[in-house]
Order: sequence, then C-alpha cells, then structure tokens
Amino acid sequence: MTNHQEDQEKTMKSGSLSLEKERSATVEDVLDEIQHEKSWRGLIIVTLLLTTHLSTAYVINYPNFGGFIPYTSWKCLKNSTLCTERVGQYSKEYPGKSPYNSDVLCGKYKDGPAMTVKTDFAWDLAEGRSTYAIEWDIYCGTEYKGTLLSSLYFVGGFVGLLIGSFTFDTLGRRTILIPGYFVVAACMLAAAIAPNIGVMMAIRVVMGIGSYMGLSGLYVYIIENTCSRWRGLVSSYIATCWGLGTGAVLPIFGYFITSWRWLSAAGGLLMFGSALCWFIVPDSPRQLMENNNKKSAATKSLKRMAKLLGREFDADNTNLIRSKKEAVAQASYLDTLKEFIRYPELGIQVMIQMHQWVIVAFLYYGFTFSWSKLGKNIYLGYMFSGISEILAALICWFGQDMFGRRTTLVSLYLAGGASFLIALVPLSFGSQNVLTMEQLMCLIGTMTVSGAWGTNYLYVAEQSPTNQRGKISAVCSIAARLGSFAGPQASLLFTWNKTATLVFFSVLAISAGLIALRLPETRGRQSPNSAQEVQDRRRNSVERRRGELSS
Repeated sequence: MTNHQEDQEKTMKSGSLSLEKERSATVEDVLDEIQHEKSWRGLIIVTLLLTTHLSTAYVINYPNFGGFIPYTSWKCLKNSTLCTERVGQYSKEYPGKSPYNSDVLCGKYKDGPAMTVKTDFAWDLAEGRSTYAIEWDIYCGTEYKGTLLSSLYFVGGFVGLLIGSFTFDTLGRRTILIPGYFVVAACMLAAAIAPNIGVMMAIRVVMGIGSYMGLSGLYVYIIENTCSRWRGLVSSYIATCWGLGTGAVLPIFGYFITSWRWLSAAGGLLMFGSALCWFIVPDSPRQLMENNNKKSAATKSLKRMAKLLGREFDADNTNLIRSKKEAVAQASYLDTLKEFIRYPELGIQVMIQMHQWVIVAFLYYGFTFSWSKLGKNIYLGYMFSGISEILAALICWFGQDMFGRRTTLVSLYLAGGASFLIALVPLSFGSQNVLTMEQLMCLIGTMTVSGAWGTNYLYVAEQSPTNQRGKISAVCSIAARLGSFAGPQASLLFTWNKTATLVFFSVLAISAGLIALRLPETRGRQSPNSAQEVQDRRRNSVERRRGELSS
C-alpha cells in the first residue's frame, strides 16, 4: 500500500469517526446532560437570579411598612377635651383594653366624629420613625387612599403582563425582564422623593408595569431552562425566595430603617443590584431554538450555560433540533378562542382555572395587605407570614409528587377554608396573649392559599396544550390581576367586620376547592399537544369511569 493510499484510508477513518460522534439533540436533551448532577454553581446562579424575585416581594409589600398607620401609637393633646373625654369613657367601659385604638381615634366608639391630628391628638412614634400615611394624613376616613395606592400597582401589573405576553416569545425573556426590573428600581428611588399621594400613585402604576414584565419573564426563563429532574425543586425554591423577601428582608429593613423615604430608596438599590445579576446568564436557548429556530444562537447559549455550571458540552458534534412537542404551530388569541368553542373541555378547564386564580389572588393579597389589622406587631406578623410561605413551598413539593396535583390543590383550598372558620374561636395563647387563635389560623390559611397558588401555576402549565400554553397562562394571570386589585381592599373589610370577612374568605376558599375536583389529574402524564387531545382525554376518562361503575 502506497503512502498516498494510507493517507486516504486514515482520512476516511477519521471522517467516519467524526460522523459517528455527531448526534442530534433537542435543547431539553442538552439541559438534561449538563444539569444531570447537582451543582453548587447552579445553585449560586439560580440564587443570584432570584434576588430579583426577592426584591419584587419587597417592592409589592413596601406600602405595608412605608404607609403603615400606627393606630395604637398616639396620645391626646392637653387642650383637646374630645380626646381626653373619649379615652376616659373607653377606659371605664373596657378597663382591660387600651383606649388607644382605631375605634376611639376614628369615632367608631360611641359613633362620634374622628379626631383630628394636631388638634385632638398627636402620633406617638419612636424618634425618627415615619410613614407616608402620617406625613400625608392618611387615616380613618382617608384609609381608602392607602389601599388604592396598593391596588394601582396591580393595574400597572396588568399592562406589564400584556407587554410580556406579546414580546417574551419574539424578543426573548431577558430582553424584556431586565429593562422591567430597572424600571422598578428607578420607580422605588423616585418614590423616595414623592411630594404627595397623587405622585406616589402614578409611580406605583409604572412600578407595576416593570414588576410584571420581570416576574413573568423570570418564572418562564428559569423553569424552561431547568432540566425536568429539578423543575419541581426549583419551583419550590422560587416560592421560598418570595417568602424570604416578604417575611425576612422587608421586615428587617423596615425595623432598622425608620424613614419611609429611605426604606423606599433601599428597595430601589436592592432591585438595581439584583437586576445586574441577569447579565451573568445568556438568552434562553429553548426560546431561541423552539420559537425562533436560531440554531447558532441557541448553541452559543448552551455553551455558556455549560461553562457557568462547570460542565462540558460538545457543541461541534451536536446538531440541535426542535423538539417534537413544540412542532405544533403557535396559536393566536383568536385561534385559542375558536378552540374553546370547538373543544368545550379546554374552555371548561380554562374557566375553572380563571375562577381559581381570581380567588387565590384575592385571598393572598387580602392577607398580605391586612397583617397590620390582624396583629399587634406588624414585623412579627410578616415574619410569620414569610415562614408560612416557605412551608407552603415545601408542602407543595412533597404533596404534588406524592398525592398528585388535584388532591393537593383541593386539600389546600379546603384546609384554608376550615382555618378561616376556626379563626373565629376566641382563644389566646401565652401569659400575655402573645398569640391568638385568629392570628394562628390566619397564618395557616395564608400558607394554604400560597401553596394553592403555586399548585395552580404548575397545573396550568401541565394541562394546557403546547401551542396555547403561553396564551392560557397569560389569560389566567390576567384573571389573577382582578383578584390582586381587589385584595388590598380586604384590609378595609377587616376594619369593618373581622367575623364577616373571615366567613367570606372561607366560602371563597371552599368553593374553589370543590370546583377543582372537576380538573383532571396531571401527575406523571405528558402535557397535551393540542385541544383535540384535551377533549379526547376527558372522553376516555368519562368512559373509563362508566365502565368501572357498570362492572
């Protein structure tokens, strides 16, 4: 054999070897490979990204501390006959209770007029501590301004959600969420110098737009770029970070930062710093490949992800392809509406989910903005609320995999409804009535509501057809904004009548749980690829039950 022939043979062998190494793989396949084992680097990266989630929890709940109305911290002015007489009468009639409360201040006791600040009374706060409610005289008859301020945030959130639903799939997740988070940071800094409640309301609307551009993109980016093995755990971790923002970061900042203006500025700086973390990660390879078919860009993103995780990805010998599950054409909103009519089972499931999302958002934010009405110490109230959300995330992670999605969802709603009724029992715990049955049961109720919402998120993703999943998720989120807007107004209901409010909450939770029985179980089943498949699964399920009953 000549040297030339030997060289040709070697070339052919090396060529066949390279062909043998080359393989076709979806983004999901590659993610499974580079994330198959636990990675401390991966945990650190996800934690850095979720600092924006933690900061968003801070931003949403900021009015509870920045606009707190200290109804138990005031004193009568010496020249006010109205105040001294009313306090004296209340002390004689209720010797075991403090006369410095909202009933006495606002005139609900003896149906008298509300007292006027600087004329009848003065706020008695620790030195240097302030809230915008005090600065702008938001109390008693003007409480609605504070709740409206909280609700307007969700009006902006509705707009932000619409922007995200139309741009995430085309422009990319990071491209939209990063500007959204910077808008929030700028708004929190602007709120620190707001001169009046009107300007603050306008700022909160814009803040809501940015927040929900970021919130929606964050969840989609992290979940879709996490391999299937870790998605349940990562989903619970996302909820845990939210609980830390609500129950740890904000109460701690609120306790040590006495000025509401500096508290707002601190939230803006926190959001600005956390938004910078998103420059660490690449664009979503799944979005680049599945929605835009940008193979080269998706490959580069996967290489960067692998490098961040300290893993190897042989990009030169990997041919990225679209997944078969995403082969179905993306549906427009009009196509989705048509399929609701053509395949009624899909429409029924979406209507049930929309009903539940309205209720769960109303209950969640109803309690989130009402802890000052339910407890004497707002810092402890929100701390325990955050702990309950973390526990809810762990319960959901266990329950969804062990008992199924539907059983977990129904149980959470029914347990929440029962806890609201038990809260009516007049019991106290501790030598100084540190904890009441009302507070304990409302904490448990908050935990079950938080867990139900997390389960609803997963349920929508698993039961919706592939080509309509984004649209249906957006529709349910828009429905939730209705409940989010109404939720802060529940603080007024607690002021009016706690008993009637808790009964109302119980009825809502129990009704949501009973209606959830109509939903299909999705544990261990592949997500449907079309509305026809949703209809077929329902028909097969009904026929199977009829067969079991007849036998």
